[in-house]
Amino acid sequence: MSKEESILFLTLAAAGFLVCRIPYVGKLFRVFSTLFHEGGHALAAWLTKSEVLRIDLFYDTSGTTITKSNNRRSQIIISLAGYIFASALPFLFILMMSQGLTLEVHIAIVVFSALMLFLAVRNAFGIVWMIFMLAVYLFVIVMAPDSAWIMLYSFTGIMLVEALTSAVVVFWLSIVQPANAGDAANLNKTTILPVWFWGFFFLAQAALFFYLSVLLLF
Repeated sequence: MSKEESILFLTLAAAGFLVCRIPYVGKLFRVFSTLFHEGGHALAAWLTKSEVLRIDLFYDTSGTTITKSNNRRSQIIISLAGYIFASALPFLFILMMSQGLTLEVHIAIVVFSALMLFLAVRNAFGIVWMIFMLAVYLFVIVMAPDSAWIMLYSFTGIMLVEALTSAVVVFWLSIVQPANAGDAANLNKTTILPVWFWGFFFLAQAALFFYLSVLLLF
């Protein structure tokens, strides 16, 4: 990316972050990040030959992925995958865009979302939200292709910032409310390591990908 494009990306990312904080409406945009977090769990389950029973996405930006695996190693990989995938993906998207692969990023988002819709998402809100999101996304690409980059920059920026902020939250919860620390609590059950360790691990990897993304921009 050129310096001007990088500044534009950061401006749209900041705008997206602020939009996500608008009461009621903002949560609808933040579900986009939840989709990729939960989708990371699902991909890990499929790659470890485990079963994905369902993904549920909720208006409050929370989500759940219910999987069925036969061994502890698979359970650990699946639990790790959510935060890592959600943190690594915006970095990968920025890397691809810097190489001029904007169309490929659009294709990746649409294909991944469609895959989750047809194979994993099962609750009513999640299904309706995904159909609406895909319809809007495809409408912009087809009807306003010259402006589609604005949408892509905004969504990628939202993913990048939300990945870091959600990791901060899970780290905080791993210290003050370990039982409510989500994936960190799940990993504590399948390993000998404490909840706070996994909370810190999730924060560290999110901070690393955020830092690497900023380096790519400048």
